[in-house]
Amino acid sequence: MTSVRDKLKTPVRITIADGKKIDVVAMGTVGWKLMDGTLSDVLYVPGVEGTLISVVKLAEKDGVAQFSKDTCVFRYGDATVMATKRCGNVYKLKTVWDEVCHAATASRKEP
Repeated sequence: MTSVRDKLKTPVRITIADGKKIDVVAMGTVGWKLMDGTLSDVLYVPGVEGTLISVVKLAEKDGVAQFSKDTCVFRYGDATVMATKRCGNVYKLKTVWDEVCHAATASRKEP
């Protein structure tokens, strides 16, 4: 999910963790500076605060998220694409993205 609507085009409806259905204003693809690739199927949901990445969606694209007590590392194959630190009950990214993204699948340009 993202708060940057101008990059996203297609409205959709999703089911959130508590079973409620909410409207997604737009869906699309945005650039990702943490690795040479993009986040696809990024959802824009007004009122959602912060950056959320769906580990399930990353895993569907062969990404791996390895969690420990204080860190989380995301990998594609042998490449580490980003690492996060735990802050309270969440793992926060230090983003250097073109856009702020919240939930997505990911793809990577092959070398």
